[in-house]
Amino acid sequence: MNTTVRLTKRSGSTSSQRSKGFVPVVVYGAGSDSQSFTADAKTLNEILGKNPHAILTVELPDSGSKNVMIQEVQRQPLSRKLIHVDLHQIDMKAELHTKVPFHFSGEPAGVKNGGIQQVELYELDIRTLPDKLTATFEVDITGLDIGDQLLVSDLPKHEGWEVLTPEDTLIIRIAPPVALEESADTETGVPAAAEASGEAKTEE
Repeated sequence: MNTTVRLTKRSGSTSSQRSKGFVPVVVYGAGSDSQSFTADAKTLNEILGKNPHAILTVELPDSGSKNVMIQEVQRQPLSRKLIHVDLHQIDMKAELHTKVPFHFSGEPAGVKNGGIQQVELYELDIRTLPDKLTATFEVDITGLDIGDQLLVSDLPKHEGWEVLTPEDTLIIRIAPPVALEESADTETGVPAAAEASGEAKTEE
């Protein structure tokens, strides 16, 4: 956590603030009442591009600095323009229950051989102290071949993390090429629908 964002008191309408490059921000949590401010939209967009759940230090008017986590972000559906951000005040000595996105590195051997990479899980549910939190969980998938799969139980241990996602949860698999799957389905000969039709005629 090395990013400091300066918040300012709201003045004027929300639309006028946005037109000046500011976005409404609400800070809450840690036993304090919710407080409304504004922050520089460009600065927040840069932070969100690196880590959508980043932990920040915010400078509050008349209240000094606070540690917060980006909790919720609202954007316009079409333009994706930032319109609102919720910041949750946190205790750096208390564990957080949060999610960390996976970052898959390397090209699986199975994909090079024509297999299809199928991602089933994009984030890991964890509990950890704020200073142990990382922007992503790096996972090397180079060794996965056709038919291989990666479960939560296969992940390397991460110091200071309690993984809350069930161990048998599938993260990623390398499926056979479509042509092979179709071939396997037709190896038995007559399609299932035709077999069912044939059985019906026999009964008659």
